[in-house]
Amino acid sequence: MFLPLVADIIANEKHTLPIAVTLILVSFYSSSALLNFYVGHLADSRGSQGSILARGIALISLAFLGFALALAAPTNGVLYFLLAGAAILVGFGSSSYHPIGAAIIQASFGPGDSGKALGFNGAWGQVGAAVSPPLFFALVILFGEWGILPVGEEYALALAVMSAIGVFAAFAIWRGLKNYRIARDPADGGRRRGMKEALTKGILVLTVLTFVRSIANTGVSAWLPTYITNVKGEGVGSTLGLTLAAMYIGAIPGQLVLGTLVERLDKRYVLGVSSAGAALAVLGYISVGGYLGLACIIVFGFFSFSSFPTLLSLASDYVPRASWSAGNGFVWGLGIMGGNVFGPVIAQVIIGEDYSRLTLAFIVLAVIGLTGALATPLLAKAKKTKS
Repeated sequence: MFLPLVADIIANEKHTLPIAVTLILVSFYSSSALLNFYVGHLADSRGSQGSILARGIALISLAFLGFALALAAPTNGVLYFLLAGAAILVGFGSSSYHPIGAAIIQASFGPGDSGKALGFNGAWGQVGAAVSPPLFFALVILFGEWGILPVGEEYALALAVMSAIGVFAAFAIWRGLKNYRIARDPADGGRRRGMKEALTKGILVLTVLTFVRSIANTGVSAWLPTYITNVKGEGVGSTLGLTLAAMYIGAIPGQLVLGTLVERLDKRYVLGVSSAGAALAVLGYISVGGYLGLACIIVFGFFSFSSFPTLLSLASDYVPRASWSAGNGFVWGLGIMGGNVFGPVIAQVIIGEDYSRLTLAFIVLAVIGLTGALATPLLAKAKKTKS
């Protein structure tokens, strides 16, 4: 979630065209989409969920050093090579987290409480996302005040510090989960499930709906820093960081509330309401300003970042226990990350080289989101887990 901000900073610092932002986003989302399902299947077959998860977080963190190098590179082919390469590595690393993390939670808490547990875990993820932009800009200001670095290089050093924090976190995850194994369901007789067991009709329909939802939500969130910087005229600074933090703060109660609701209500309609709420919040944000605009951003965060408890809670209802990681990986990889590829591209096609057309792009993306929300009844009713 830190990546769109980094893309915006690099585009402004290096004075690149919008295509640089699109290159970073598409490289990241494409590489993650390609590996999510495979990594989930690998974890199911080998039973090494904890160590695979830790390695992925470490790779994400180290890849951000590539963006630090890009800030020092000349604005030519070398810059674009570094941007694409670093984004691809971030994508490879991120492919492990959601399918494996969700499977660990689902196995640990069982079907009756996994929605709430996924929401709790996702809420802490949003705490990290909310803290990252202000922390990054605080580091930039601190290094700038030291006066020992050339102008602009404080961004690179701040990225290096953020990378070091991520590597430390990956080590902590490895220490805590290196021996974790998901116990097999006795009904499976100990046999290993292949990929085809995860490709049920329910998973396929959910993936398509997820794809549409992801196009709408990620198309907006990925370009939001650029929208704030160029259309709202706020520039790169503390206002940008605080606005993004507000969006992620809104997602904290959103994860908890929606994670609880999927255990008590029809999961399809919880998903549909969250998709519609995010789309309507986008339309509100581009129509108003000031505190009302900030409120709309908070509402957008509340609904749009609820995929972890809503989508993956549904996914576990459509596949056998032994294929949870693979099923999660299919929905997250092709649904979420696949849609993430097309969302920023649709925005890029609409804006061309003119950032002012981002308003039109956001309207189109909101309409796509509403369309996906209306289609959620196409899903088969998930099994009821709690009265």
